[in-house]
Amino acid sequence: MKNITHTILPLLVFIGIAFSCKEEVKEIKQEGYSVTGNVKGLQEATIKLYEYNFADRGAAPILIDSTLISNGKFEFSGVIEHPDMVSVRIGDEFNSDFFLENSNISLEFDTSKSEHGRLKATVKGSKLNDEYEAQQANLDSITNQEKFKPLNEIRPKMTEAYDSKDDAKIKAFQEWRAQFSDLEDQRLNERVDFMKQYVLSHPESPVAPWVLGFQFSEGRMSKEEMKKFYPIFKGAAKHTSMFKYYEKTYDDIFNSLGEGSIAPDFKLNDVNGTEVTLSKVNATYKLVDFWASWCVPCRASFPHLKELYKKYKKDGFEVVGIGTADEEAKWRQAIEKDQITWVHLYDPSENHQWGVVARLYGVPFLPTTFLMDENEKIILRNPSKEQLDAKLKEVFGH
Repeated sequence: MKNITHTILPLLVFIGIAFSCKEEVKEIKQEGYSVTGNVKGLQEATIKLYEYNFADRGAAPILIDSTLISNGKFEFSGVIEHPDMVSVRIGDEFNSDFFLENSNISLEFDTSKSEHGRLKATVKGSKLNDEYEAQQANLDSITNQEKFKPLNEIRPKMTEAYDSKDDAKIKAFQEWRAQFSDLEDQRLNERVDFMKQYVLSHPESPVAPWVLGFQFSEGRMSKEEMKKFYPIFKGAAKHTSMFKYYEKTYDDIFNSLGEGSIAPDFKLNDVNGTEVTLSKVNATYKLVDFWASWCVPCRASFPHLKELYKKYKKDGFEVVGIGTADEEAKWRQAIEKDQITWVHLYDPSENHQWGVVARLYGVPFLPTTFLMDENEKIILRNPSKEQLDAKLKEVFGH
């Protein structure tokens, strides 16, 4: 299957063991698919099936199939080469997903149970969907263990504190939450351990990449772990849209946009509307920083970057900030409010998707940073604060 983009990208991870990989692959080989369904609370609309595309967040979605809902009912039929999770769009308001395979599948939706347009599909006839639902149940059982119940208090208290916009209340919440950091880490580690074990036990299952989900990323796995898990996947698992995201991620980190590679050149306008070319930025070392006004960690990094900029600018250090997945007005307001004086370029985009340059650089998350030399050779990719400090001290000698 090809890939698609969806504006709401659910992070689905499911753990457990239900049947062997050989049995899964054997059972999903059918002549074609027939999907029938009902949408409670919606009589007429268009319903479309799309392929996910996590590898390119700015690409147009790729349509698999489309039909009309009449009297709340719809039907699809066709043949897919490889089973995979697919996105469902119902009219202009609702979205969902399910595992599409060559079998007879029924879907039930209830619009009264929508959560911000998201509908939970009741799926029958897809063994792969049953498998991934089983893993969701196993994952929930980890989350809902008695020892983790105190963590249920965090979200409502956080919402209350931040909605108040009261700095004192926010600070008090942050101090209160700190007591749960070890317990949060324990819950996360147990979930991740189950994800990894599922992959190890089901390397050929198309469900396996969805079990691991976005855990396979440089922000959540060490490079050593990524090198270990990438070659584990086999057969049908490698034809899923999630695994195609893994392919792109792996290539970016270890090949085309990894340390030692030459970063692609680009042109963008600065805050004054003047076109700036990366290769013509006069600096011995430059830090390309992809960020957005809404990104809290991005803006939290600015005070320290200011210190580095003040310390090394005279030696030839420059920061090239690239605002992406953002509204231009809000980007400009953040620059002024945070009083950041380095080079600022705007990467235009639609609907908070990545801009052209962010896509060119395969930006996985914000902030994403690249330290490069005057020839655009990447020295560090997404360095930690400590790694960046150490490298700048090394190259500038103080």
